[in-house]
Amino acid sequence: MKKHLQISIIILTLIVSCKQKETKKMESIEYKPTTELNTKTEQSTLKNEKIKKEKIDYNLESNSIKFDNNLVEKLYKNLKSNFEIDFELSHLNNALNGIKMSELKNGKIFEKEMLFENFNCECYDKITISYSENRFLLDIYEEFFEKELDWCPESSYRYSFKIVNKTISDLKLDFMAG
Repeated sequence: MKKHLQISIIILTLIVSCKQKETKKMESIEYKPTTELNTKTEQSTLKNEKIKKEKIDYNLESNSIKFDNNLVEKLYKNLKSNFEIDFELSHLNNALNGIKMSELKNGKIFEKEMLFENFNCECYDKITISYSENRFLLDIYEEFFEKELDWCPESSYRYSFKIVNKTISDLKLDFMAG
């Protein structure tokens, strides 16, 4: 019986020691994925913070961007190459130069009345710029001088476009009337 008891004690000791080793292995296995998950979460958080910072930087930059001679000239060249227009670069520059993108994006509308003709008459034209649905809207209202008529025939055009990296993109003629 003594021998039987000794064998039982040895077997129990072996079982207990094996269980302790398994428990240690299980504990170390459980912690590794948590550490990896934390690292991935931290990387994801850093990536999200970087994206937010880039968006803030872009918004700050786009808020300070104005229509300057260069941007107005790009717009004019795009209009001239894609559509038949009856006004000059100087007219567009006179109407748009110095307008801040942020003011347009906040709902402000700018309108300038002028003569597209090279002589004095009562046929006034207008250039209006506004912003809606992520696009800039350029409205051109033209009155044409006709010597035989006692009124000025008119036409209207609406162009829309985007500005990406200080360049005109996706220029479209939305409607034409007149």
